[in-house]
Amino acid sequence: MPEIDNLQSQLAQEERTLEATQGQIQAAHGNIEALRAQIEDTQQKITATENHIEKLKEQISTIEKRIALLREYMDMVEAGGVTIEPLEPIEPQVTEDEDIDIEGVDLEFVQPLMAPDGVDSSVEEDEGPTTLHNVDEEYFTDEILPRTKTFGEELLLVLAHHRKAVAPKGIAGLFRRLDYAPKLSPTSKNVKTQVETDAHLYEITKDKVALTREGRTEAQNLLQQLL
Repeated sequence: MPEIDNLQSQLAQEERTLEATQGQIQAAHGNIEALRAQIEDTQQKITATENHIEKLKEQISTIEKRIALLREYMDMVEAGGVTIEPLEPIEPQVTEDEDIDIEGVDLEFVQPLMAPDGVDSSVEEDEGPTTLHNVDEEYFTDEILPRTKTFGEELLLVLAHHRKAVAPKGIAGLFRRLDYAPKLSPTSKNVKTQVETDAHLYEITKDKVALTREGRTEAQNLLQQLL
């Protein structure tokens, strides 16, 4: 019968259409899963890149402090206030990030300078409590000094760490050896003003500044607060 044949033909056509549509839906679901995976991967790359940026910002802060300190020393040298040995040239190193597809310059190239002659800045294990005599110099520069609130606290800690009397104009050299930029320019005038302000903590002998016993105690107490 023609009518039955037509109906069967239409039914077969609709079934093929239904099957094709279901196939498209399954394919669309597959695309969605693939896109979600790409989004997750992209988000991970974004997070990694943001973390990398934060590290670079920290390195920029360190370099800016180093530049400011060097400019201060240049001004002091030009004024004839202090003699400073030239810094050795430092070359930036190119590094690759294994997690994200970026290349950049590793700005963490500020090298620690030599400790003062006669001062052992190394810390041996199981030495007991940390003191200004055995504190690791890099930790002292990067962690302890930045936690201070005033130039007076910085000066107290640096002199206690050095353990020797120093001429006021030589204080700048101590900060330079530590590769640390204090909160106030360490000129002779500023050092003398601070010494006069906290006279009970300092003593001056033969134009050199040293800590009194009270000053050394105060420096050690301050160190314990900043650890």
